[in-house]
Amino acid sequence: MRRLIVIVALAFLVVACTGGETKGAVSMTSPFIGGTQGLAIAFQDYRAEVFDGGQDPFDVIVKLENKGEALVPKDNVRVRLTGINPAEFGKSESLLTLLAPDDVVETRKTETGVLAGPAVFTEFVGLNHNGKISGASVQYTLRADVCYLYRTKAVSKLCVRDNLLTPRAGGICEIAESKSVYNSGAPVQIADFSESARAKDKLGFTFDIKNIGAGSVFQRNTFCDRTTRQPEHRVYVIVKSGLSGLTCTGLESGDIIAEGFVTLYGGSKTISCSQTIASRSDYEQVIGVEVIYDYEETIQNALTVKSAGE
Repeated sequence: MRRLIVIVALAFLVVACTGGETKGAVSMTSPFIGGTQGLAIAFQDYRAEVFDGGQDPFDVIVKLENKGEALVPKDNVRVRLTGINPAEFGKSESLLTLLAPDDVVETRKTETGVLAGPAVFTEFVGLNHNGKISGASVQYTLRADVCYLYRTKAVSKLCVRDNLLTPRAGGICEIAESKSVYNSGAPVQIADFSESARAKDKLGFTFDIKNIGAGSVFQRNTFCDRTTRQPEHRVYVIVKSGLSGLTCTGLESGDIIAEGFVTLYGGSKTISCSQTIASRSDYEQVIGVEVIYDYEETIQNALTVKSAGE
């Protein structure tokens, strides 16, 4: 009796460890590290207090680290200081906007683990409060607005069966269900990927594009332009199925690829696609999705200018 109880307990343990995986389904190992960060931004060696009178020059250094999995070329990273009047600190407005001095290299997944890219430092040198303040001190909020071009890559699978509408039981996969989706590390993510049968020779699939990060999304290559509303919340999406007959609502179809700009409303957009199926066999087809966008994040800190007392 005791032996029987042990066997039953072990059986329950085995079932629990499967995590509810569908019997017969072929699992996919993520090719990505994952995560919801792009660039991590911080002030380096920050001086929170300086003196007036033009005798206390100081630098503001912005540290950029790429926590995601997309390389950011140096010409696609703009760092802008705001919150202070440039003229009061001995600078023109143009000198408070800089491009990164080097490419911001992505974090990479290797055979032996994760390889982080080196930090990049954007330096605003020789700021100096030239005038005299009234009173003992004045406090400013110094901000660094960082805009960079980024991209998200994601993969999932479609289930193809010899009979799409009434597949026989016990196949290698199921059509009508939610699918696992794997994302590269980035602030915009692909989520809620699901598949369904739409006709005897056609499958449908939908997925959501979501801004999961703390920043704002803009149309690619606009440097996060806020002068008009048109570039805001827009991303460029590319869907690749590898099969002829792919169409996606709102995107231009190129037979095995569909692509175009879409707008995220409330930080999200649902994409609906249709895939013609010519084959009559059971297999799983990898679907690739790429999203390209400009992303803006902001950091800020207090800057106190004190009277030099002269």
